[in-house]
Amino acid sequence: MATKIEDSTWLRRYHDSAPDAPRLVCFPFAGGSASYFFGLSKRLQPQVEVIAVQYPGRQDRMGEGCMESVRELAAGVAEALAPVGPPTVFFGHSMGALVAFETAMALSRSAAAPRALMVSASRGASVPSRRADSFTTDEELIADLRELNGTDEQLLANTALMDLILPMLRADYRAVARYRGAPDARVACPITALAGDCDPLVDEVEAAVWERHTAGDFRLRHFPGGHFFLDEHQDDVVGELNLLMAAALTDTGTGRPA
Repeated sequence: MATKIEDSTWLRRYHDSAPDAPRLVCFPFAGGSASYFFGLSKRLQPQVEVIAVQYPGRQDRMGEGCMESVRELAAGVAEALAPVGPPTVFFGHSMGALVAFETAMALSRSAAAPRALMVSASRGASVPSRRADSFTTDEELIADLRELNGTDEQLLANTALMDLILPMLRADYRAVARYRGAPDARVACPITALAGDCDPLVDEVEAAVWERHTAGDFRLRHFPGGHFFLDEHQDDVVGELNLLMAAALTDTGTGRPA
């Protein structure tokens, strides 16, 4: 099982875990990469096996073309996860929430289907994006990053690095802008939604739409902060993840199947 994860172009594991540890699969936001979840993995190991998704076109996949479709990204992740074994929880932030949801849909009839889904800083899958199909200039993209307050100013001022990042970010923005989940699309597992009360991209009503996309239980929790509220409330987010994973294990009565 470990070899399959380590050999995958889509999946990254940064820390060892206990043999019977439940699994958490993390999906990055637009412009993000698997390494964003290194800190979360360190905090949860060895009790939880954290697997971070690596989309094409970034870090060690920089040589690959970026995908401009949420469903294409989800199809790639689903194919990678299917032989690995059942995860316990999917956790996606912003664009990652949409990819996680579509991955769960793709795996719904397989043993790898998640037992719970946590979506963060995301409008319900059937709510259209507020963003246009693309930003016309790099300056507009950088201005948007500043507004979201999730990127270090030194990085934004580094022209060489931004030249590498902006094409990837533009592709991700297009994927989000073009995505629209079906109004009746539902996963069987429960969904927990996390939202920042000052998020310029997601309001309370839009986050609550996630309830329509589960046949299970739904919970919505608000945090003080903007689109990247989870950076300011790491302890609370970890607590929410632990609660959701414990509930998922209780529902099945077992840990992760062998």
